Amino acid sequence: MDKAMMLQEHELHKIAVWLQKEVGIVLGEQKLKRFARKIEDVISTHKFESFTSFYHTLRYKKEQKLAQDLINAITVNETYFWREHEQFLLLTNKILPLIDKLKDSAPIRILVLPCSSGEEVYSIMMAIIEYSGLIQKRDFEVIGLDIDSSMVLKAQRGIYSQRSIEKLPEPLLKKYFHAEHGMYHIDPLLRTNATFLQGNIFDNTMLHRLGQFDIIFSRNMLIYFDTEDKQRAYNALYTLLVDNGYLFLGHADANGIDKRKFQPLQVASQIYKKL
Repeated sequence: MDKAMMLQEHELHKIAVWLQKEVGIVLGEQKLKRFARKIEDVISTHKFESFTSFYHTLRYKKEQKLAQDLINAITVNETYFWREHEQFLLLTNKILPLIDKLKDSAPIRILVLPCSSGEEVYSIMMAIIEYSGLIQKRDFEVIGLDIDSSMVLKAQRGIYSQRSIEKLPEPLLKKYFHAEHGMYHIDPLLRTNATFLQGNIFDNTMLHRLGQFDIIFSRNMLIYFDTEDKQRAYNALYTLLVDNGYLFLGHADANGIDKRKFQPLQVASQIYKKL
């Protein structure tokens, strides 16, 4: 695609329709325009000479690398360590003791979806180690899942900028990171015990392979879905949770949640128990 070539409005609309159908992401007109340059860069990188040839390959040939690069280009990954940390403390002080009383000796499984570049997964692991006495007697399995493959790779590397760690309490920063050339490297013990996977919440086959979880963190994902896809996502989260499992949502995510399936907890906003 010629560097000077600009995507037309109807072409952006076609991409928006494809994104909603394939991954459930809804992009309004303003967001489409904001991502236009990134989409044009994807087309150029793959050396398409026209939008028609690009779109034909995307839609009909279903080339995985092309589709993934496009998804990566429009995915928003705004996160940092210790974000909305009140939920981490509620996890360690309220929710984990409840699970411990009812669960057998199997590991407590936690899913973070989407996990972005790993800050939330590692924050949860630090909270469990520092603030939950259960770390001495129970095994934990923490898995991060994200649709953006570049973010999964970044999470696996565990190397972060100053901006990512600026809200992290100083004792945790000193204990779990070492600085090198202006970047912060996560402790190898945390990095090797976290699992990060690339995947889509609407991929039922992949979700089945993941199994079920005692706890799911899904913060600031559902706001990108329309009403129908949001319900599909809630159904997927319901299936992924064990009976009486707990769902942690972001402040803007809970609109439209089915309270016949998820009971809000009185002790904590945006935390729900599977019914």
